[in-house]
Amino acid sequence: MPRKQKKPQRNLRAKSTAAAEHKDRRALSALQLAFVFLCIACAVSLGLHFSVDKFPDPDVFYHFRHAELYGSITQIFRTDFPWVHYSIISKLSSDLWYGFHVLIIPFTLVGDRILGMQLAGAFVTTVFLASFYAACIRLKINLALFWPFFLLFSSAFLLHRLGMLRPQVLSLGLSSLLFALLATGSVWGVFWATLASTFLHLNFFFVSFLVVGVFTLIKIFTEKLLPWRECIALLGGVLAGWILRPNPMGAASILYTQLFQLTIEKIGGSPLDLAAEMSPLKLKANSNYMFFIVLLFFSLFWMVWKFSRKGPDLSGRDRTVLIALAALSTIFFLLSVFFARRAFDFCSGFGVLFIGLVFSHYFSRNWPARLFLICAFLGLAFYGLNLRNQVLAVGWEPNRFESTAKWIADNSNPGEIVFNARWEYFPELFFWNTKNVYSNGMDPIFQYAYDPDLFRQGHDLVTGKRSASGSPDSYQVLKEKFNARYVFLAKPFDDSLYFRLWADPRFSLRKENQYSVVFEVN
Repeated sequence: MPRKQKKPQRNLRAKSTAAAEHKDRRALSALQLAFVFLCIACAVSLGLHFSVDKFPDPDVFYHFRHAELYGSITQIFRTDFPWVHYSIISKLSSDLWYGFHVLIIPFTLVGDRILGMQLAGAFVTTVFLASFYAACIRLKINLALFWPFFLLFSSAFLLHRLGMLRPQVLSLGLSSLLFALLATGSVWGVFWATLASTFLHLNFFFVSFLVVGVFTLIKIFTEKLLPWRECIALLGGVLAGWILRPNPMGAASILYTQLFQLTIEKIGGSPLDLAAEMSPLKLKANSNYMFFIVLLFFSLFWMVWKFSRKGPDLSGRDRTVLIALAALSTIFFLLSVFFARRAFDFCSGFGVLFIGLVFSHYFSRNWPARLFLICAFLGLAFYGLNLRNQVLAVGWEPNRFESTAKWIADNSNPGEIVFNARWEYFPELFFWNTKNVYSNGMDPIFQYAYDPDLFRQGHDLVTGKRSASGSPDSYQVLKEKFNARYVFLAKPFDDSLYFRLWADPRFSLRKENQYSVVFEVN
């Protein structure tokens, strides 16, 4: 009798060993695939950031220089930011992007600043791709290695953005990963993802709430379950990401200004010269993102059609995930059309996850569908890179303001005010010269919130707008209102003000080159 019992035991041990070996082989294969993906992601990111000699956005100069200021142990917890003199950022002394600046500190140690910015940008893009790849793996999307690069080239607009050294890039990757962790019930994953996202980029804290809120509502509707642990993890992560910065209350006040006061002032018609990404998305038949929109809505209609048919159905979890991704994609699409086009980045991120899942559930064994995706990817990559190169051909020369900014530093006293005619000049001036302070910078709402009347006087001066009392007196505004020692103008954007100051003997032309002009206020 004992002999008959040994044989089943040996068989069980053999099966257990075989299962363990199979599991180990699968884990090794997954690690190998992840390593291959990481190598490709690094190569693509380096190619994006080193294939051009111009920068896609001036904000990269600000972020890198601010990180450089945090580069020592004694400075990493500093809160003051006096370089935007007439701004609530200077008044409230806090940094909305504190975590992002701390993250890229190692790249400021590179001897060449421009090289450091390029390396930091490539690192951020690689982290974004890796985060999205992890989300695809977590959601068990077929061809997971393919979809991050499909997202990268889904529109020339998004490709342009992902080639920037900006915290928005990481916000998109972490939001996608947050959804995957939420969908698979990883409570601690939700906590760490929301903490990282909020710490790196406080401006987009609401995206985490939107993702978890939409998922929770749909899970209650489809599965009659409330993911309360994940909701608590969300609150804990956002609070921790907010508090883990110097002067969190100041950051909250600045955030209120940028999110809520900006919306109120835009509705009220205040003359705020906002970045293009803050304007609504314009839908045109030949837009670079129209193919992605068509593919997204085809996937939406396919899901609805499949759900309406009788037959083998998806599990409750899979239905929840698909519906939640469809809802998030649609919500961010509407936000981009009616409010700000930068919301389209999140429409693309959640939309590609949704398209990937629809493909995995319904087209994974359909070779024509695979061939279509490959051809679409190649076409999008070619078109996107070509359009991006055209945009960067008129992009930002990295050294265009260097000589004039350094001249001001060499011919002024520390802390003297430079009136920069437009807020978007600040990042490059700040990058090359931190000896002086500037009249405004970052978003114009920060200067408006500091003093609306002073903002309007500066705006009317630059634009030449006549008020009820007539044209503004340039000298009075610059000397008495802004206490400016120098006025910085860029060619050819400030021609009107240039000729007015040049013709006024109370101003002296001190420095001029092909890119910029410096006047001294006598």
